[in-house]
Amino acid sequence: MTHTYLNALLKSEKYDAARQIMLKERVFVTFDALRRHAGLAGLNAGQSLLDLGTADGALVKVAQSRGLYAVGLDVTDGINFETDRLPHDDDTFDTVTGVSLIEHLRSPNVMLNEIMRVLKPGGAAIFVTPNWRFSYRIFFNDPTHVHPYTDASMRFLLTGAGFDRVTVVPWLVCKPAWMWTIPLAFELARVIPFRWSQNPMIPEFLKGQSKSILAMAVKPEAAKNFEEPA
Repeated sequence: MTHTYLNALLKSEKYDAARQIMLKERVFVTFDALRRHAGLAGLNAGQSLLDLGTADGALVKVAQSRGLYAVGLDVTDGINFETDRLPHDDDTFDTVTGVSLIEHLRSPNVMLNEIMRVLKPGGAAIFVTPNWRFSYRIFFNDPTHVHPYTDASMRFLLTGAGFDRVTVVPWLVCKPAWMWTIPLAFELARVIPFRWSQNPMIPEFLKGQSKSILAMAVKPEAAKNFEEPA
């Protein structure tokens, strides 16, 4: 995503500050639940978090309000995620997040290497990206989208990058963990019937249709760099 395009988004109604904090509170809770579901510690006070593609920094603010050491980076900070070294020391962060970021990169290899470098051993990288299987009709409506992924290709990418314990599930926000593990979970997420309903009589697990991927991968004790195939 270009500097100019991001600045335009940040000035749009979509990036109303109060609304973004509310949305990122739900994102934070979901990331916390995914870590716990995978057998890791939750996003607890005192941990460290780096948010890549941070936009207005709402997720960083939420994490800081919960007692985490949290920082964010985006193109507005002069960083190119496809080519640049992250301005952080090795083995610094417990969690690195990238929401709606990886699909904007033609090649994620440098970024994945850098995430691996700055994560602590046992730390987790968490990504959210559209699932091409369900979003192919509209994916390129955003002109800054350049690289689509499926649940299978995300698993392949993260495993090939040297990560362990790769988890790829539907992007379901604030839902019970069983919805990540049932057969045909991605298909179920796509057809949840009440996406925007505020009716209190409708169970929460029937709200929030999603066509996106939530992926998490853990840095092993001895990380290996990911290289382009010959």
